[in-house]
Amino acid sequence: MGEERRMEYEIFTSLEEAREKGIEKVREDIYCLWQECFGDTDSYTDFYFQWVVPYNRIFTLYKEDKLCSMLHLNPYTLAVKENEVKADYIVGVATRKEERKKGYMGLLIEKALQWMYEEGKPFTYLMPAAEAIYYPYDFRKVYTLENWGMEMEKAVIKGNSKNTGSRLVKLTASDIDSRRVLTEFTEDILRREYDIYALRSRKYYEKLLAEMNSTKGGIALVLKKDELIGYAAYMQDDGFQIAECIYERSDKEEVLLELYREFSSGLSLSLNDRKADFEPAIMMRIVNLKAFLLSLYSEREISLVIEAKDERIAENNGVFHLVTSKEGSSVDNTEEPPMLRGNISDLTLLFFGKLEEEKKKELITVEEKDSVLAVLSELKIGNRLFLNEIV
Repeated sequence: MGEERRMEYEIFTSLEEAREKGIEKVREDIYCLWQECFGDTDSYTDFYFQWVVPYNRIFTLYKEDKLCSMLHLNPYTLAVKENEVKADYIVGVATRKEERKKGYMGLLIEKALQWMYEEGKPFTYLMPAAEAIYYPYDFRKVYTLENWGMEMEKAVIKGNSKNTGSRLVKLTASDIDSRRVLTEFTEDILRREYDIYALRSRKYYEKLLAEMNSTKGGIALVLKKDELIGYAAYMQDDGFQIAECIYERSDKEEVLLELYREFSSGLSLSLNDRKADFEPAIMMRIVNLKAFLLSLYSEREISLVIEAKDERIAENNGVFHLVTSKEGSSVDNTEEPPMLRGNISDLTLLFFGKLEEEKKKELITVEEKDSVLAVLSELKIGNRLFLNEIV
């Protein structure tokens, strides 16, 4: 009976593995399941399969020759406190309607987590359709995306609608020089304003423009005296929606007003209606705890003994001695008594700066709670996040 259950399905950790095992039409299968579950247009789905699929890792679950469930890992290079970190963005988690509630999604999540652990990935992240789906797998909300449509309307309500001399230009695929300027402009702002963000390049914006174009949108540059002061990546296949908007803080209202002048006719919802809308958020999870702890940084040498519990990744369980300084970090297994004890979800919230003070104190196992709190205040990996990628 156990053998029969084991053979009921088979999980493949890449498209190549699936093909090697005789699933020759795996790419066509995931294309169909993507459209069935997400309802994207042919244009957007074609963009994803041209620009993203060749570079990502797709986990699939087949029952006989039928694709039942899939999960995509899209690789990004993130700037984390001025260091470069490789992390996978989980997207495309889908199960065929008639195969749901059989635990297939959970099997793929656990398989992907173990694969990322073995690859030494410090953490992973996703944008959930509902937070409750991923909560049991120790993902926790660390970032809510900005509602730039609402910010545009706020700028108008303030009454600052006079012409300030700025102008809007739409980026074209052939404008390589503007992509270079845009890359330098964005990297400079993100480096100053945020701790964690996806590194930008001209290739990044080539892909982003193709993505926005696939939704009948684009990238709008706002210039003042021929100097770039802000931009927005926007979609228009279902009304006007800003995917990302970056500007110098001093130019915020001017950039948003210029965008409003250009696109206000596509704003189908009022400001009050939009308040009740779904708020896109990013959830994160520590994957390889040792790799994650090694990415922490402190101005002075500090030491912390942490006991971790992880029900999904066995290797993360144990007591670890972390030492950090300007020169770097070291992590070793230890038999020392822990100063801090928490499950992997608590540690995720803690080090991304999202754990409440009282909850922090509950994790501390020694009497000198204030001294441990002081150490923790120096160990955040970063709480100023900017992660807006759709796929």
